[in-house]
Amino acid sequence: MSAIPSRTKGAVRLLANDVTALVPDFPFHYARFLDQAASNGTPLGQVSISALGSKVLIVGAGVAGLVAAYEAMRMGLHPVVVEAGDRIGGRLYSYVKGDPQDSANSVICEMGAMRFPVSGKALMHYFDKVDMSANSADFPNPGSPATPSTVVDYQQRQVYYEGDNLPEEYAEIERKLFDVFLEQDPIKFSEMEAAMSEGSLDQAKIKTLWNAIIDAGWDNLSFFAAMVEQAGWSREDIDLFGQIGFGTGGWNTDYPNCFLEVLRVLYTGLDTNHKLMYDGSSELPCRLWGRSPDAMGDSMAHWSAGTTVESLSTQVIPQIFKQEVRQIMRRSDGQFDVWIFDHNLGSSHQYTFPAVVYTPHKRILDKFRYMDGAERFNLMNGLLSAKQWEAVMYTHYMQSAKIFAQTKKPFWTDVGVDQQYRMSVTLSDRITRGTYLLDYAASHGAYRGSGMFLSYTWNDDSLKFLGDRVAPLPSHVAVCSTLLDSVYAHHQLDLAAEFGMTDPFVEINWEEQPFFLCAFKMNLPGQYEYQRLLFSQFMNGVHSENPDGFILAGDDVSFTGGWAEGAVTTALNAVNKLAVKFGGGTFINNRGPIDDWTALQPKAL
Repeated sequence: MSAIPSRTKGAVRLLANDVTALVPDFPFHYARFLDQAASNGTPLGQVSISALGSKVLIVGAGVAGLVAAYEAMRMGLHPVVVEAGDRIGGRLYSYVKGDPQDSANSVICEMGAMRFPVSGKALMHYFDKVDMSANSADFPNPGSPATPSTVVDYQQRQVYYEGDNLPEEYAEIERKLFDVFLEQDPIKFSEMEAAMSEGSLDQAKIKTLWNAIIDAGWDNLSFFAAMVEQAGWSREDIDLFGQIGFGTGGWNTDYPNCFLEVLRVLYTGLDTNHKLMYDGSSELPCRLWGRSPDAMGDSMAHWSAGTTVESLSTQVIPQIFKQEVRQIMRRSDGQFDVWIFDHNLGSSHQYTFPAVVYTPHKRILDKFRYMDGAERFNLMNGLLSAKQWEAVMYTHYMQSAKIFAQTKKPFWTDVGVDQQYRMSVTLSDRITRGTYLLDYAASHGAYRGSGMFLSYTWNDDSLKFLGDRVAPLPSHVAVCSTLLDSVYAHHQLDLAAEFGMTDPFVEINWEEQPFFLCAFKMNLPGQYEYQRLLFSQFMNGVHSENPDGFILAGDDVSFTGGWAEGAVTTALNAVNKLAVKFGGGTFINNRGPIDDWTALQPKAL
């Protein structure tokens, strides 16, 4: 979901070198942890015999919540998932447009995350597990080989190119970034890439390189400041790069953010080599919810064959949707009293759990502290330390908006009189910013129609689509269509004639979604320590006699907000913590994140 788009340079090399997204702050190899457990035929950890069947509340039914619930169940714990919304998936949100009776001509609109980097191997492990990888394709990013053509609309001039054959001025921007700026000391991009490559993987080297950047104070630089003060780019280069990147998407929405946020994504290859999941991204958490581990070839302690996260959750709370967790309080015996407002019944209910894994955006947690009076506010404060609460309060989040239209056919594959495609994936410095074209014809699944994101925007650009409360969707479609018809006037494009016949449009702005209040975390300069505190929270009391059972997870806790890989890996941290909390740990030949914490932990400032 991140605002950082795909690049061209090095994409083939990253695949050839088999780069794995080992986040440099904590370069634990989560995919290897998962693969070793699968090879051993064991869950990820074990709990004491007396703890088998212990209930764990999992707040949020996104991918972090469902991974945590699925793996907790495999260890023999009893996950209870609750969701404040009315669906499973969180920001994996696959919305179907078209006639329900004609699925072959219907199409999936990915309202949230839509492109999944192959370097995120922990996430890919779960896509493989639930049989989604076989029905996928390379995502048609601007300027990628999967995209027939790209048009850059910059300063009211249109530049057309096909595939990844970048025009020279864009290729030069890319060269200045990767071959010059990112190779300087202390960034040393090629060295870090080698250290993250499976054939030459070196976790100690990753830590050494990254800690040198932290020590040099790069956390205090915005992306924009880094380009001015460290790269020494001209204002012309910065403006061009901000609008079109290196032919694959604009970067200026990231300019205010901390440069470390961008650098992590570039190092880990999360910005390139993306997959489109034809079954719809939200199928991943849905399948983890409704399928039994034994049906997917996974071992399971304690529970009988056929047990699912769904069956265990609904034993405790029959209707798991529209259950809004508003208060969580640690009792003197270490258990947690939880107040859940049931929007189906309009009433609040109290439950007690020995452990809670909290996966929604942490700004929601902060908001809930104040909802039920000073007494509960003071009690809830004890969930986290004062510094951790400060990190929750001040972590920065990005807005994001999408406007989608189903089309009658993939008309953009038609060739015009000038031998150019009638329409291309479009990058604009005007209101639409990113326009993506999707054709599901090659899918083996139910939905094989076509559609387009008229606009995909972030930050200030997405806020432009918050207005017009009377009829926002029709007016926003008209705004985008007018611009795109103008850009492609030479092809006499008439988008209105290409849209599906019945209710083809859908729109989302994550800024106004009540249980999200933005799309994803993206730290500002100087916020490294906030992120370290949030990521490290799962280690609270890990070596004490009664380890803390309140555990944060989710991509905003990770060092790579906006990528589902971060949601998965923090969920695995939580699973390891649950094993320790309930009297066990990992297996002797498969070290988990807690086992390797001392050697790999993020550097404190």
